[in-house]
Amino acid sequence: MSQDENGLREKDPTRLCPVCRMPISILAVRCRFCGAEVGRPRKEQETFTVKDLGGEQRSTYTVSGNVTEALEAFISEERAQIETKKRERQAAARKSFLRRSKPDNTSAPATPPGVVLPELDETSRALSSSAMASTRSRTARVAQGSPLEIVGRKTLIVAGIVAGLILLYFGTDFAWARIRNLLNSSSVEGEFVYPNRAEEFYASGRPLVEVLEESLTALRYNDTPENREIADKMRRRFLEDVEKNAFAKPFDMYKLNEASRQINRAGQVDSNSATISLMDEINREVGYFKFVLTRVDDNYENATFRLNNPFLQEKEETVSVGDMLQGRFLVKSITPREVLLEDASPKGDGRQLLAKRMEAVIAFK
Repeated sequence: MSQDENGLREKDPTRLCPVCRMPISILAVRCRFCGAEVGRPRKEQETFTVKDLGGEQRSTYTVSGNVTEALEAFISEERAQIETKKRERQAAARKSFLRRSKPDNTSAPATPPGVVLPELDETSRALSSSAMASTRSRTARVAQGSPLEIVGRKTLIVAGIVAGLILLYFGTDFAWARIRNLLNSSSVEGEFVYPNRAEEFYASGRPLVEVLEESLTALRYNDTPENREIADKMRRRFLEDVEKNAFAKPFDMYKLNEASRQINRAGQVDSNSATISLMDEINREVGYFKFVLTRVDDNYENATFRLNNPFLQEKEETVSVGDMLQGRFLVKSITPREVLLEDASPKGDGRQLLAKRMEAVIAFK
């Protein structure tokens, strides 16, 4: 290596080798002392300020301390003046209130200042006392009045009260009589007559529950013997039809449910005891038939039923041949999948029923 190259090399900026820590050129890729490869140095990111780029440097204005002290002094003085005015207003209001609440002694005449009145002697004091006593007694007599005047005033008051009561009594009777006459005349002249079409409904084949509702509506508007007779007749027909369907032979679950629906509908508008009694009976009848055969034992001797009767506490019952299910249905035979029953109730009239596993009871034909 020549001397010029060494001179140039010495002028180049240097850095330390990361391995042997000897100075090498900043542009070298291999250390000339240990031979280790060194990467080129990364170019440092240059950072410029506003001043370097030719911009103006912003300055912060600082308020002088004298100005700040002057402002604070001014604010303090203003606050002091406001507080002083506020206290003055409160004091003035307090004085005004005390002046209003102070009693005004206007009963006695004020003595002019500087004038001294002489004291009264015994004669003057006695004369003054007698004058005041006479004045008080005269005032009392005027206020009380004579006994005749008092009696007269009381008599007039009592007479006025009695006369007012008499007028009120007769006037009230007359007014009520007049009102009753007006009401009676208006009711007779403008009485509404509801056309009773129950017979027409029955002749046209309308459902008997609608016929009964029509007769009851007419009776509610016009309570006449004719309407009462029609309502009783339609109620009797309706109850007979409902009972016939509920206890149909052979047994029909659809007819029983329909009879229950109609009797409950009629019970909402008819409060007759016959209607209410039959409604309760049919509701209980529906509850008796809400049982389902759930299990038959292996020997076909016992059968278990799930009861859904809301009128009984038992929810399950196991019976054998000859037993009474729910105290009403006689068990006649038990097979692997069905049980033959007989309705032993008076209105059941020995109807034959068939209960299959997990199915509603049906008539045995």
